[in-house]
Amino acid sequence: MTRKLKAFREQVSPLVMALPDCAFYQYKYLMTHGRPCRFERPRRFSEKIFHRMRYPSPLFSRLADKVEVRGYVANAVGSQYLVPAYLIAEEVGPETFDTLPGSFVMKANHSFGQLRIVLDKRDEDPVVLAQLANQWMASEFPMRMREKHYRYIRPRIIFEHALLTDGRPPADFKFNVFNPGPGQKPYVFIQHMQGRFEHLTQDLYLEDWRPAPFQLLHQKTSGCAAPRPEKLDEMLHVARKLAEPLGYMRVDLYLHQGRIYVGELTLTPGAGRYVFEPKGWDEALGAKFGWPEPGPYGEDVPPNGRNATAPATHVASTLD
Repeated sequence: MTRKLKAFREQVSPLVMALPDCAFYQYKYLMTHGRPCRFERPRRFSEKIFHRMRYPSPLFSRLADKVEVRGYVANAVGSQYLVPAYLIAEEVGPETFDTLPGSFVMKANHSFGQLRIVLDKRDEDPVVLAQLANQWMASEFPMRMREKHYRYIRPRIIFEHALLTDGRPPADFKFNVFNPGPGQKPYVFIQHMQGRFEHLTQDLYLEDWRPAPFQLLHQKTSGCAAPRPEKLDEMLHVARKLAEPLGYMRVDLYLHQGRIYVGELTLTPGAGRYVFEPKGWDEALGAKFGWPEPGPYGEDVPPNGRNATAPATHVASTLD
């Protein structure tokens, strides 16, 4: 991003944040995709993700909550896929860390990117860590892009086992699972993320580990094909099962020391800023994204949303 463009965005940002929803989402969509968003009849992948941000189902909050989702994962695929949790807290003080092991991951349950890997707590100031955790819980960061389903998550901090090898986290496998509809086979593409917190790269693969016929704009690739993961079939099973109730879900998995762990479930990846090359894949993937969605929150709902209640019973029974 050029300096002039960055300065311009910093100047207009407060004005954009003050816009009503009807203008805010159209502005954000136009800036990213170069065209208006069809909210009443979304067809493209990007349009359906923006629809989710503007008209979220209550189910999205439950799935995006890193605490609440643990029950769903355990019921759907088994507790063996959960990262072991040491503590879940609504308030964090310096004394909170006394009961934790020497190494752990601290993260907020209601947002993205608010995560701290502690390699050795003896090297940390517990007062500073507590302040950071409480700042996360008070933060409105998830609402910068108005991903509304995060608004309905009760903020908490979860302390988990650190999945580390030589002090480094494992590679991410993000399974984008599309369920077109009853009787139709799911379509899956995988984002293989490497070098997290260092030099992040991502490569896209199909479910048989062939390179995907598309790329994501502005994403750096590794430049070489990775070997097929040893547990790919099992990871695909877990991802498909977890995504089964919805037309689309991104299931983030880790492969650590021969075991699969669920990182999180994502309903609005990149806050709608996935830009595909070739561009036609935005519409092609949108056609694989089952629609309509479960009923949304609130009253500001387009005709499509008002009628989108058919899948709700199935989804609710799966979550419960």
